[in-house]
Amino acid sequence: MRVLLILPDAKMHKLKIGPIVRSMREAPLTLAMLAALAPDELDIQFDLIDGSIDRIPLHSNPDLVGISAITGTSNEAYCIAKHFRSRKIPVVLGGVHPTILPEEAQLHADSVVVGMAENSWPKLLRDFAGGKLKSRYEDDKCKTNEWIRDIPTPRMDLIRRNGYMIPNSIQATRGCSKTCDFCSVPTVWNRFQKRPVRDVIRDIKEVKGKYIGFGDVNLIDDVEYAKELFLELIPLRKKWGGLATTEVTKDAELFDLMVKSGCKFLLIGFESINQPSLNFIAKGFNRDDEYKSLMDQLHSAGISVQGCFVFGFDHDGQSVFKDTVERVQQLKIDIPRYSIYTPYPGTRLFNRMISEKRILSFNWDDYDTMHVVFQPKQMDSNQLYNGFKWAYKESFRIKHILRRTVSLNISCPINLVGNLAYKFFVKRLYSEERFAFPYSDNVSSVITEAKMKEVMSCRM
Repeated sequence: MRVLLILPDAKMHKLKIGPIVRSMREAPLTLAMLAALAPDELDIQFDLIDGSIDRIPLHSNPDLVGISAITGTSNEAYCIAKHFRSRKIPVVLGGVHPTILPEEAQLHADSVVVGMAENSWPKLLRDFAGGKLKSRYEDDKCKTNEWIRDIPTPRMDLIRRNGYMIPNSIQATRGCSKTCDFCSVPTVWNRFQKRPVRDVIRDIKEVKGKYIGFGDVNLIDDVEYAKELFLELIPLRKKWGGLATTEVTKDAELFDLMVKSGCKFLLIGFESINQPSLNFIAKGFNRDDEYKSLMDQLHSAGISVQGCFVFGFDHDGQSVFKDTVERVQQLKIDIPRYSIYTPYPGTRLFNRMISEKRILSFNWDDYDTMHVVFQPKQMDSNQLYNGFKWAYKESFRIKHILRRTVSLNISCPINLVGNLAYKFFVKRLYSEERFAFPYSDNVSSVITEAKMKEVMSCRM
């Protein structure tokens, strides 16, 4: 049996020089894990395709197609599904968006996987092999167990390693105990889960090379677990990066072990320099007056930081763009990343925007944090979009990169390549003909009472 697994192109940042395409992210684990979960008794040949770095093989002839979609790639996923289904090839849809809106996804697939797949995916493959594919599979165990046990090592041998900045990806935990209003994580995974440290270390020992990337949403969420993991990492002498909150230096022992374990890069969601905004979105554990101390500690430990900031909060006026860019320079954020406040389906933000009738578009293509799909409170949608673009352009001027970056040289390739990639991104951002949201004479692209009810009825 031949199974084609696809990730549609999420339009994430990448370097493209002629025919060479390299994603700036770590290699995604989703497809490699699905391949690893296949039952041993089934003879399955897997083809793994990440649309961000490779073309989708639309003329291939697999027995089954599996597509994993986030909200921003769901329309493309539906188009790919339509193509293969028109050729009588069954299609399974899974991922974050189908989990949140399974009824919508069901319209475009022969089967939908809701939630995580470690138990439901093997069952689906067995059912398909026996000619008994069901329309929906869901695994409640993944929402209730504190521990994630017996997960096999992902089939990373099936991915194109040279397509990613960090080809070696590892998962230790799932979910997050925080409840930020714009985040889909609490909707998809309603509790924080951990893999046994021995299993994580087993996977790391399988990695070829010195560098690894943790894909966890908040690797330090369980402090004692993180300490145990970092302690076991130390003798492996790996260099690694991952995601953490601004609380990463609060526990001195944790931070010391993190540094000793080889941490060299962290993505941190600062989100705002306005404390009332942070409090309003349930991210009050971020303290704006502590950002400088945090950055000083991280830089002293030799850790590069990608700092994420969001524009469009209800407290944001038009001064927020200039103020944020200036603060990024003062903090010496190595690689700043800006996004637009986006009400993803299933989030508390989405529900609030629905109730306030502030959604401007239900075109899922534009749910990528780079379009305005809601009505801001203190500016219009194009002012928000243009301010977002300006912040990127201003931050990635060469003089600002040089003043901001702690060590932009051959000894710090993360900063060098990261800033180079964003310089290219700014050019693309300004070269594309796009608006804050897709204005159209077609009323279906703009909110209506009927569309509002339809989306709400699709929610779990």
